[in-house]
Amino acid sequence: MGIAERRFKEKQHRRQAILRAAKSLFFKQGFAATTMTQIAAAAELGKGTLYLYFQNKEELYISLLVEGMQLLNDIFQRTVAGLTGWEDKFTALGWAYYQYSLDYSEFFQISFQFQHGELTANISDDLYTHCFQEGLKSLGTLAGVLEEGMAAGDIEQRDPMELTVVLWGSLTGLILLHMAKDHRKFMPVPLKTLVADLLDLNLKALKQPGATI
Repeated sequence: MGIAERRFKEKQHRRQAILRAAKSLFFKQGFAATTMTQIAAAAELGKGTLYLYFQNKEELYISLLVEGMQLLNDIFQRTVAGLTGWEDKFTALGWAYYQYSLDYSEFFQISFQFQHGELTANISDDLYTHCFQEGLKSLGTLAGVLEEGMAAGDIEQRDPMELTVVLWGSLTGLILLHMAKDHRKFMPVPLKTLVADLLDLNLKALKQPGATI
């Protein structure tokens, strides 16, 4: 192994150590309560070293979203891999997204903050683009399922990404409403029941009149 290659691997190793330390602290304490000093101590590095890899706390926090989005993409790919009909795939993806919001709620929260512009003003264009592209992969999986429904004649010919954004937004909004304690007071049934209702309503709305549900 040459010197350049060794140095590159050392930098990658150090960057991953920083991300692991940041993930542990951010997920435990939240963004506001976590400091770069704490992260440096947890990673056993000097605080100044962190700024060689991440320009600020916001960029370090949002960098964790890359892992979360890649995880969601993997989940989506595994979800549809063994299914054939577009309706089964659509419903399975909805439930996979719901489960992801429960199992990886911290990643889900970062995704929401990214989508709504929170904290992103202080991150690099490269990081923003990377996160955006990973998000498009997830949406692309659902868009592909909708295209299958259009090809089968079950869904009206529309821009699949337009429909994808509408459907993704409705499910995301429902989950986020449930996460807010004050909003939960107005929900008459558990979130799982509401998700089932939403997926059923969306599936029926997608299908053309006269198609067999």
